[in-house]
Amino acid sequence: MKLIETVMGGIAAAALLTGAASADPSLWHIQDEDSDIYVFGTVHILRSGIEWQTEDVMAAFNDAGTVYFEAPVNDPEHATAMQQVVFANAMNPAGVTLSSLVSAETWSSIETFAPQVGFSAAQLQSLRPWIATVQLSVGFIVASGYDPASGVEATLWPLASETGKTLAYFETVEEQIGFFADLPQDVEVRLLEETMAEFEASPDQLDRLVTSWANGDQAAIDEVMNDQMRADAPELHDVIIVQRNARWVEEISELLEGSGTVFIAVGSGHLPGEQGVISLLRDRGIEVSGP
Repeated sequence: MKLIETVMGGIAAAALLTGAASADPSLWHIQDEDSDIYVFGTVHILRSGIEWQTEDVMAAFNDAGTVYFEAPVNDPEHATAMQQVVFANAMNPAGVTLSSLVSAETWSSIETFAPQVGFSAAQLQSLRPWIATVQLSVGFIVASGYDPASGVEATLWPLASETGKTLAYFETVEEQIGFFADLPQDVEVRLLEETMAEFEASPDQLDRLVTSWANGDQAAIDEVMNDQMRADAPELHDVIIVQRNARWVEEISELLEGSGTVFIAVGSGHLPGEQGVISLLRDRGIEVSGP
């Protein structure tokens, strides 16, 4: 999902991520007598110059009559509604400050870190922990040389729209924001505290994710995206990954009962592992070709 990948964030890695480079991300294929469904794991924000549009990926995309995304976050017609939903869920109650919710250690880290990514700690005081996490993460990602306009969905959505494909979504914008806005406050706070700790302990995490994705390394993607969340914030992992994966698998199974060619582009962290979309599909007896 767009927000969680924003939060998350060797020689081969440096060669891949510091300039123009070719990537070979994984693509899966499900087929029956009258249906072709392609599943492609995405990274929502990339550095400019990474060439990920392989012949196989673009052939599958071009053949598809319908393209599924997680939610219509790249649709300009939904931009105002998305901003309204975010704003409606962004502010702390009157008299409550961000510094009063997090540990003294985390607040000290925010005071040091925020100016490095374009904010001041004072600007964040009125924000709920979940949106502060997103703001700081986006700032960190942009400061690290990543470009939101270079993400996979930012490329595929306009292309799908311009070529007249049917656009479909697993979730609404309101639902996506709700996954964070509806978290219990202690989970929200822990998300921010752990994100700040990750910035300090693993500043290269996003580079590791993009490198793993570009190499089609599903085990590494699962490790970077899911392992720590599974261990440290199981409630968050259940809401953000496990429950949503299960719902998507239900819908993909229903798509297979229809006909035609469908291309599905969702965050790469949702696909690997025992609780990932691919394993859940295979557990249902659906044959999925790919890694």
